[in-house]
Amino acid sequence: MESFLQFKILRKEKTMTDRDFERQFVDAHNDYRQKHGAPPLSLSKDLCNSAQKWANHLLSSKCLKHSSTDHGENLYYASSSVPKEYNGKDAVDSWYSEIKDYHFDKPGFTSGTGHFTQVVWKDSREVGVGIATDGKTIIVVGQYHPAGNISNAGYFEKNVLLPGSSPSDRHSSPVRKPDPSQKGTTHPEGKGSDRVFERQFVDAHNVYRQKHGAPPLTLSRDLCNFAHKWANHLLSSKSLQHSSTDHGENLYYAYSSAPKKFDGKDAVDNWYSEIKDYHFDKPGFTSGTGHFTQVVWKDSREVGVGIATDGKTIFVVGQYHPAGNISNAGYFEKNVLPPGSSPSDRPSSPVRKPDPGQKGTTHPQGKGSDLAQFHRDFLQACNFQRAAHGAPGLTLDSALSRDAQTWAQTLLKGRLLKNSSSPHGENIWAKTGSPGITATGQEVVDAWYKQVENYDFSKPGHQDKTGQFTQLVWRSSKEVGVGMANSGTGMVTVVANFKPAGNITNPGYYALNVLPKGSKVTNEPVQDVTLRMQTLKVTSLSASELDTFVRDLLTSLNQYRSQHGAGRLELSSALTKEAQEWADHLISINRLMNSNKGHGENIFCLSGSSKTAPTGSYVAESWYKEIEKYDFSSPGFKNGAGNFTQMVWKSSKQVGLGLATNGLGKFIAVAFFDPAGNINNTDYFHDNVKTKGSRM
Repeated sequence: MESFLQFKILRKEKTMTDRDFERQFVDAHNDYRQKHGAPPLSLSKDLCNSAQKWANHLLSSKCLKHSSTDHGENLYYASSSVPKEYNGKDAVDSWYSEIKDYHFDKPGFTSGTGHFTQVVWKDSREVGVGIATDGKTIIVVGQYHPAGNISNAGYFEKNVLLPGSSPSDRHSSPVRKPDPSQKGTTHPEGKGSDRVFERQFVDAHNVYRQKHGAPPLTLSRDLCNFAHKWANHLLSSKSLQHSSTDHGENLYYAYSSAPKKFDGKDAVDNWYSEIKDYHFDKPGFTSGTGHFTQVVWKDSREVGVGIATDGKTIFVVGQYHPAGNISNAGYFEKNVLPPGSSPSDRPSSPVRKPDPGQKGTTHPQGKGSDLAQFHRDFLQACNFQRAAHGAPGLTLDSALSRDAQTWAQTLLKGRLLKNSSSPHGENIWAKTGSPGITATGQEVVDAWYKQVENYDFSKPGHQDKTGQFTQLVWRSSKEVGVGMANSGTGMVTVVANFKPAGNITNPGYYALNVLPKGSKVTNEPVQDVTLRMQTLKVTSLSASELDTFVRDLLTSLNQYRSQHGAGRLELSSALTKEAQEWADHLISINRLMNSNKGHGENIFCLSGSSKTAPTGSYVAESWYKEIEKYDFSSPGFKNGAGNFTQMVWKSSKQVGLGLATNGLGKFIAVAFFDPAGNINNTDYFHDNVKTKGSRM
């Protein structure tokens, strides 16, 4: 069996070459930073150790992805067909080249300029570098502290300056070690001023909320305690990330070059400034306006604030109850009103005093008949959506409803949103607002069904933010139970249990159970179809047939590569074994999907009445035809051209090939490439996908 890489990545002592690389790396950074008025970086041993560990991991796993570090991080990858001595400046030059795509008149983060902006980020003070190489392939990891690319309002403007800027231009803040006497404090200037800060914070909210027809917030001491704890954590970890609270939450972070008296209004002004990017004609959540929408969210009634500072750095955490930014249909329209709205404009929910006798009740309006009506509406709404996706109607099961009712009550009591340990399928929904709010079965089902917008039917399987939709229309589910709990004071929870459970990730289950809209309802049991699919026959091709196919495909691949200035691929027995196994697997499950093994990967499928295997040249030609969808004047990954770009990818050196059939006219071919192509780093497509007629 062939082996591809002999890893030489772990060094206990750094060599002179390592030291040279580090010096070149830091010097290149500081040359570029000087052009942008940013102070020089110093080399951090701790950051180097962290970066080296991640570089080792990336080389051993043959993939390129970010670590989970809280530091800033840049990644670089390069490959040469012959052993090559790499320079520490190469990676930094590649990262800095992204400046051509950065718009200084529109400062902010974009995916194609993040390496550049981290290199010149003014507030970063330390850097570490890790290098992992086998002599021909190199991976470079740069880690930065404090991290750059912070998208708070004004941060890019202050930290990514125009070429030619002086160090004093738009000074953001020097980083210094905290005064030990101030370390971890939660009070800007002491307990009395803490109260002043809180009053300023609440008053600023209510001034803005009044402009948008939202009632005033009151200060909650419980929320303040939660917020203070999280602010302390953020200061101690020097990171900016949300907690796991169920409350609404806004975060703010600021530097000052000298000790400064912070005002409770500063954070709120910063959050509210996002209004400039909010489109009232298209209400909904966007990542750049979430602070603003929470500030003016009409149904929020209480707020808490936590402050942590070392005198020059401040973290402010605001927590809100009930939480805002709920993306159920119609919520943003009712809760985020245009400036000038009066408190009576578009009320989000009628306000009435709760019936004292109903506190904590599990009934929508306190009557059994109302709950029964909710059940009927819910079942009707479920079956309407299921019919649209070819799924038979559900029947309401009283035992499932009792279990769902118990869990809905538990969630309401704990003010939580989490799944139970039930073996059934389970969907959860919650609504907060003014006392007296209710919910309809249609409203709940509509919220779950809205996730259809996120589901890609061409790639059946588990997908983020689609689980409630897929369970709702899961064809094999036959029974449902539903429970509702209403506090009477502004919170409703709904739980639905489905039997049999949906969202089963066994191969082929999603394809058979989550059908596109317009599918017809059939009486054929899904279980029978699934069983047949799982036992599809894989008919082995003869050794001579496989050998002929592989040799023909390899020859054709190399002919096409030579036309684009790429070297010949060598056939790897290890990769060929993997490719054949994956082709057999795809035939057995009757699906097309990538293996996620870390290789470059091309797949071909042919289905028809003929049982004659396709030739290797025919498969290669089908991949190569995708050249028609590739734009050489704008290099980069293009949908519909990935098979072509992988087959001619210059840095790929080895290939494994497999072909499988079901014996009934269906054939699947798989090609695995190492190193993988289609890497979307700066200039990678430009360097690896050459125009026809290019020389090696």
